[in-house]
Amino acid sequence: MGTVLKMVGLYLLILFLIAVVGGLIDAGSTRSDPTPTRTPAPRVPTLDAVWSVQPDSLRPDLGGGAELITPLDGSFDDNRLVVAGATWVVLSGDSADRRVAVHGLDAATGRPLWRNDLPDGMCAGRPLDGAVLCAASTATDPATGLGTRWRISLFDPATGRELRGTDFDGWLTLLRADGDRVMLVEQRQPAPHAVLTGLDATLKQRWRIDLRDQQEHVGLFSNDRIFYRKLPIPDGPALDRPRIRKVANGLTALWSGQSTAFVDLRRGVLVGLPRCSRLVDDGQRLWCNQGNRATAFSYRLERLHRTADDTRLAFPYRDPRAGDVTDPVFTEAGGRAVRVDPASGRTLGELAETRNGSAFGLKLSPRADFVDGVTLLSDSSLTIAVDARTGASHWQRQKPDAMDEVWKWGDRLLLTGSYVRLLDRSTGRELVAYRQRHGLYTAVVGDTLVGIGPDEVARLTRP
Repeated sequence: MGTVLKMVGLYLLILFLIAVVGGLIDAGSTRSDPTPTRTPAPRVPTLDAVWSVQPDSLRPDLGGGAELITPLDGSFDDNRLVVAGATWVVLSGDSADRRVAVHGLDAATGRPLWRNDLPDGMCAGRPLDGAVLCAASTATDPATGLGTRWRISLFDPATGRELRGTDFDGWLTLLRADGDRVMLVEQRQPAPHAVLTGLDATLKQRWRIDLRDQQEHVGLFSNDRIFYRKLPIPDGPALDRPRIRKVANGLTALWSGQSTAFVDLRRGVLVGLPRCSRLVDDGQRLWCNQGNRATAFSYRLERLHRTADDTRLAFPYRDPRAGDVTDPVFTEAGGRAVRVDPASGRTLGELAETRNGSAFGLKLSPRADFVDGVTLLSDSSLTIAVDARTGASHWQRQKPDAMDEVWKWGDRLLLTGSYVRLLDRSTGRELVAYRQRHGLYTAVVGDTLVGIGPDEVARLTRP
């Protein structure tokens, strides 16, 4: 027992000596080597609003449950407001996108100018002869609640007064103004059944095209649906994220799911409806994904050539103010970006060493943004600026967090998201960054920055 007590005492003595010596060392360190203070992270300025409007102020009749509806026209494109001269036009509704109204706002001050109720309404993303083109349902299908009869109206952007109107019978789902023509897109029930109707600037019907008998018609529809509008579309096939592009010497392309309908709006002619997704017009030919390859078409929709297996188009993001002609970008199955000879479809070599990523078990392909003659390729870690035609690499940098869209901003590049960043176009160097807290999205309207989302629309100060 005595031996045990001696060992315990020795152990306690050692612990005491360690504590004393450690305290002296710490005390000495405190006297001679003060702990450096942490340098705070630089403060990121916030992009302020010139004015801001919340939907509840526009819709007191909804009792605090109002939202702004985006996009406006029923497509999957980024049409979040209509710019009609000095008036900005937005849609509001309840949380189910019903009880819709259209509002004209003074672009300089945000002051509400007028409001018109539009049951189940939608508005074209651009004016028709300077007027705002909208549609409101006047009758609905009792089984689905979808509109089956509509009032198509042209509103004066300054006053909201109806300048002209016409009635339309159909299952309207998308409204497009293009020059002096209007295209109405229906997805009739029972689906799949797509019908296109053309109006002139007086809203007189000029033609109608039923796509049901076309070979690739079903490819426009999908059961795996994603909607921007919360319409009560029944279970089953529906138009799959429809987008509109202006391509091929004035043709209008309705790209939805795995197929694209090419229409001459002036003549009311369907030029073709091939299997075609991720549509790109490179200025001389059209490119589409078909299965695990990309196919080049002439502007008369003659098939020219195909890429190698597992070489497909990257999704063609672009600054919409520059039009719909962009350089195609191709990626292999693993996400590596490659150059393709547009005259033969032959792979020429690597364009950039990008890789696929993943999130929540889903594969994330590299992103391609075409802006101001530069192609930005982004994977999970890097953003690389290249010339997609020559293969020249300009610069690369770490990919910013929450990068949503890329825009031309003077002689610089503007990246939007929860931060707005200005980059030197030639070097990729970040010149300035701002927090953006107004609306869910940031859009560029001419030379003006807009924050917009379900809860707010704001005209932002210039970065």
